[in-house]
Amino acid sequence: MIRIVTRLAVAPKNRRKVADNSVELVRLFEKHGVRSEGVFENFAESEIIHLWAIADMAAYDAATASLRSDPEFLSFAVAAAEPIVGERKEYWRAITPARS
Repeated sequence: MIRIVTRLAVAPKNRRKVADNSVELVRLFEKHGVRSEGVFENFAESEIIHLWAIADMAAYDAATASLRSDPEFLSFAVAAAEPIVGERKEYWRAITPARS
């Protein structure tokens, strides 16, 4: 299982709008197999942060390709992207430390 952290940089005046769009964004990502593990606000950095989970990078690549061809998502993304200044993704996976 991997986690994808998506950090959306927004102007402080737009944080509420981007946060409100999260409900629809989560619905659309989950429709394509990417599970939301939470939406967070980093008010010190003016970010809305999404934490996603999926089996592996191949599944994530397939899900995002499917998402990008979904007319419903494309229509939503046009308006939702407007107040976003920047986006950064981080890809995480758990490691199991060796036990002695």
